[in-house]
Amino acid sequence: MVIVLVRTKVRSDADLAAYAALNTQMEALLRSLPGFIDVNGYASANGDEVGVVRFESLATLRAWREHPEHRAAQARGRSEFYASYRIEVTEVVRAYEFTSEAGRTVVVDQDPTSLAVT
Repeated sequence: MVIVLVRTKVRSDADLAAYAALNTQMEALLRSLPGFIDVNGYASANGDEVGVVRFESLATLRAWREHPEHRAAQARGRSEFYASYRIEVTEVVRAYEFTSEAGRTVVVDQDPTSLAVT
Protein backbone atom coordinates (compact mmCIF):
# COMPACT_ATOMS: atom_id res chain seq x y z
CA MET A 1 0.00 0.00 0.00
CA VAL A 2 1.12 3.54 -0.77
CA ILE A 3 0.11 6.58 1.27
CA VAL A 4 0.37 10.12 -0.04
CA LEU A 5 0.34 13.06 2.36
CA VAL A 6 -0.59 16.36 0.73
CA ARG A 7 -0.04 19.44 2.90
CA THR A 8 -1.42 22.66 1.44
CA LYS A 9 -1.77 26.30 2.32
CA VAL A 10 -4.47 28.12 0.36
CA ARG A 11 -3.78 31.69 -0.77
CA SER A 12 -5.71 34.44 1.00
CA ASP A 13 -7.07 35.70 -2.33
CA ALA A 14 -8.19 32.27 -3.58
CA ASP A 15 -11.77 31.77 -4.76
CA LEU A 16 -12.83 29.28 -2.06
CA ALA A 17 -16.01 28.24 -3.88
CA ALA A 18 -14.03 27.38 -7.02
CA TYR A 19 -11.43 25.58 -4.86
CA ALA A 20 -14.13 23.49 -3.15
CA ALA A 21 -15.76 22.66 -6.49
CA LEU A 22 -12.45 21.52 -7.97
CA ASN A 23 -11.72 19.41 -4.86
CA THR A 24 -15.14 17.75 -5.16
CA GLN A 25 -14.54 17.03 -8.85
CA MET A 26 -11.06 15.58 -8.21
CA GLU A 27 -12.26 13.43 -5.30
CA ALA A 28 -15.00 11.90 -7.49
CA LEU A 29 -12.42 11.17 -10.20
CA LEU A 30 -9.99 9.73 -7.66
CA ARG A 31 -12.64 7.43 -6.18
CA SER A 32 -13.39 6.04 -9.65
CA LEU A 33 -9.81 4.87 -10.27
CA PRO A 34 -8.99 1.16 -9.93
CA GLY A 35 -6.52 0.68 -7.08
CA PHE A 36 -7.70 3.70 -5.09
CA ILE A 37 -8.34 2.77 -1.45
CA ASP A 38 -9.32 5.84 0.57
CA VAL A 39 -8.97 9.59 1.01
CA ASN A 40 -9.42 11.82 4.05
CA GLY A 41 -8.82 15.51 4.55
CA TYR A 42 -8.11 17.59 7.64
CA ALA A 43 -7.86 21.33 8.23
CA SER A 44 -6.17 23.24 11.02
CA ALA A 45 -7.29 26.48 12.63
CA ASN A 46 -4.51 28.39 10.81
CA GLY A 47 -5.76 27.30 7.39
CA ASP A 48 -3.31 24.50 6.66
CA GLU A 49 -4.88 21.42 5.08
CA VAL A 50 -3.64 17.83 5.02
CA GLY A 51 -4.95 15.17 2.66
CA VAL A 52 -4.21 11.49 3.25
CA VAL A 53 -4.67 9.34 0.15
CA ARG A 54 -4.20 5.57 0.07
CA PHE A 55 -3.47 3.57 -3.08
CA GLU A 56 -2.92 -0.14 -3.63
CA SER A 57 0.41 0.41 -5.42
CA LEU A 58 2.88 2.88 -6.89
CA ALA A 59 1.45 2.04 -10.31
CA THR A 60 -1.98 3.18 -9.15
CA LEU A 61 -0.49 6.40 -7.77
CA ARG A 62 1.35 6.95 -11.06
CA ALA A 63 -1.93 6.57 -12.99
CA TRP A 64 -3.50 9.22 -10.75
CA ARG A 65 -0.51 11.55 -10.98
CA GLU A 66 -0.53 11.36 -14.78
CA HIS A 67 -4.31 11.52 -15.30
CA PRO A 68 -5.01 14.46 -17.68
CA GLU A 69 -7.81 15.95 -15.55
CA HIS A 70 -5.64 15.72 -12.44
CA ARG A 71 -2.75 17.38 -14.29
CA ALA A 72 -5.04 20.27 -15.27
CA ALA A 73 -6.26 20.57 -11.65
CA GLN A 74 -2.65 20.66 -10.42
CA ALA A 75 -1.89 23.53 -12.77
CA ARG A 76 -4.96 25.41 -11.52
CA GLY A 77 -3.90 24.75 -7.95
CA ARG A 78 -0.51 26.36 -8.54
CA SER A 79 -1.88 29.33 -10.47
CA GLU A 80 -5.13 30.04 -8.58
CA PHE A 81 -5.30 28.43 -5.16
CA TYR A 82 -2.09 27.44 -3.37
CA ALA A 83 0.39 29.62 -1.53
CA SER A 84 2.39 26.43 -0.94
CA TYR A 85 2.14 22.66 -0.85
CA ARG A 86 4.24 19.66 0.09
CA ILE A 87 3.67 16.08 -1.03
CA GLU A 88 5.16 13.04 0.67
CA VAL A 89 4.82 9.52 -0.77
CA THR A 90 5.34 6.56 1.53
CA GLU A 91 5.07 2.80 1.25
CA VAL A 92 3.48 1.02 4.18
CA VAL A 93 5.81 -1.39 5.95
CA ARG A 94 3.34 -2.46 8.61
CA ALA A 95 -0.10 -1.29 9.74
CA TYR A 96 -2.10 -2.02 12.88
CA GLU A 97 -5.79 -1.64 13.43
CA PHE A 98 -7.82 -2.01 16.61
CA THR A 99 -11.57 -1.95 16.93
CA SER A 100 -13.34 -2.30 20.26
CA GLU A 101 -16.09 -4.36 18.61
CA ALA A 102 -13.61 -7.08 17.63
CA GLY A 103 -11.60 -6.73 20.84
CA ARG A 104 -8.37 -7.52 19.07
CA THR A 105 -5.62 -5.93 17.00
CA VAL A 106 -5.23 -6.85 13.34
CA VAL A 107 -1.70 -6.53 11.94
CA VAL A 108 -1.41 -5.90 8.21
CA ASP A 109 2.05 -6.49 6.71
CA GLN A 110 3.21 -5.22 3.32
CA ASP A 111 0.85 -7.71 1.70
CA PRO A 112 -2.46 -6.32 2.96
CA THR A 113 -4.17 -9.61 2.06
CA SER A 114 -2.23 -11.48 4.76
CA LEU A 115 -3.69 -10.67 8.17
CA ALA A 116 -2.32 -11.76 11.51
CA VAL A 117 -4.65 -11.38 14.45
CA THR A 118 -3.30 -10.85 17.98
